[in-house]
Amino acid sequence: MSLIAELRLTGARLVLGPSLQAAPGMTLEREWATAADRASDPLLFVWASGGDFESFEAAMPEDPTVNGFERVDGGDHRRLYRVIVDRDAGTTNPGPIDRQTGASRLSIRTTAEGAVLKIRLPDREALTEYISHLRERGFSVELLRAHHADDEQGRAYDLSEKQAEALQAAFQAGYFEVPRETDLQRLADQFDISEQALSERLRRGVSSVLAATVGEPDGRSDTEQAAPPISEEKRE
Repeated sequence: MSLIAELRLTGARLVLGPSLQAAPGMTLEREWATAADRASDPLLFVWASGGDFESFEAAMPEDPTVNGFERVDGGDHRRLYRVIVDRDAGTTNPGPIDRQTGASRLSIRTTAEGAVLKIRLPDREALTEYISHLRERGFSVELLRAHHADDEQGRAYDLSEKQAEALQAAFQAGYFEVPRETDLQRLADQFDISEQALSERLRRGVSSVLAATVGEPDGRSDTEQAAPPISEEKRE
């Protein structure tokens, strides 16, 4: 089973690092990276947000980590840049590390303080090897989190493992269908818990999903908060 890991990288030269230092608060998120061949300078597409764009763009022509840039999309709050990386500037290219460890880079978020790298790896041994290679290249590496890939959805919605399991079982059994295809008692028997305990687990799980998708319950109006709950018999 594959592993998802997030690493914080500091201490070595990062692409666009000098430009980020000139625009505190700016965050870069990489959209795409490619190179025509191993001898070519890599080409990046990065989204920038949260900082002073004028300072950032003014610093890029003098940034030793890049050979050129072009703004290709965006407006006042978020902009997309096409950036040619200077391969000879001493920046670390993680491509060889990816190939050696079987890693897939899912996202890279860079600020003036460093970068947060999210990767998929075959197993924990590959993660240990990946971190070792980064440290050999001068990075200080902090492992922020690591978990099995099948836990990713639950973490995205701030679900506990038990809540995710209960919601998945209820959904697959048709508990949320209209009309329902199963009841709490049957589901509770699967988990060897009481109906009340399962009901609370499902409600907490649903609440977490709703908070992550449509907003926190505090956002409701006073009228909505004061309204009495609708009984199960009256729900459509």
